[in-house]
Amino acid sequence: MAVPRPLTTRSEILALHRDVLAPSFPPVELVDAEELWRDVEHGSLEALGAFDESDGEARLVSGVVGAWFPRERILLVLYLAIAPGHRGAGVGGALLAATLDAWTAAHDPLAIIAEVEHPDHHTASEAHGDPTARVRFYARHGGKALALPYFQPGDGPGAARVPALMLVVLRAADRSALPGAPLRAFLTDWLVACEGAVADDAATRRLLAAASGPDVALVGLDALDQLPVGTLAEAEASAPAAPSAPDGSR
Repeated sequence: MAVPRPLTTRSEILALHRDVLAPSFPPVELVDAEELWRDVEHGSLEALGAFDESDGEARLVSGVVGAWFPRERILLVLYLAIAPGHRGAGVGGALLAATLDAWTAAHDPLAIIAEVEHPDHHTASEAHGDPTARVRFYARHGGKALALPYFQPGDGPGAARVPALMLVVLRAADRSALPGAPLRAFLTDWLVACEGAVADDAATRRLLAAASGPDVALVGLDALDQLPVGTLAEAEASAPAAPSAPDGSR
């Protein structure tokens, strides 16, 4: 597989969304293509991709998108995917290794972590893959889950959240735990970036409370029964709606 390189143009980001991400993730977990481009253009997200040029035409066949939090020195991998027809034969492992090396060199992060579906709470589909297979993939590459009841924040006020995701540590100096203070600060910043504010609901309080100690343990991906799960009650299933102005306007 070709070494992944930064994707920086609108056409590259739209191709990443159309050809790689959309066939790999359910719509509720995927941002709009133009929103993805705006975030890359403004620097709040970074994207890398690898191209297949075997037929003389460069085709984007794999990609990864991450968000860098410089204050906490944490990099969150939002999406890592291979286009249909190019999966297998170690392509995903090569992409992951190259990406971790590139972002480690660029940022010297405290940790690189990824959002991953909990396989006991998300079902496999022909269209979007198998959560159990994804967990096995990350386990083969040394991933461990943070002991947090994590959910994916809604993409804006009032937007649906995705329950029962895990934060899997892909690279960190300490393989047993991460310090609680920067992790809690990262979670707070991520919630604000996505939902506009830190919600005062039970799911959010549980998540932040789990990161309130001196450190947060890492759990092997072969021991997920020891992991708290970020399930959501009906009242917690969406990010809080943006408050209305006094005259009723938004």
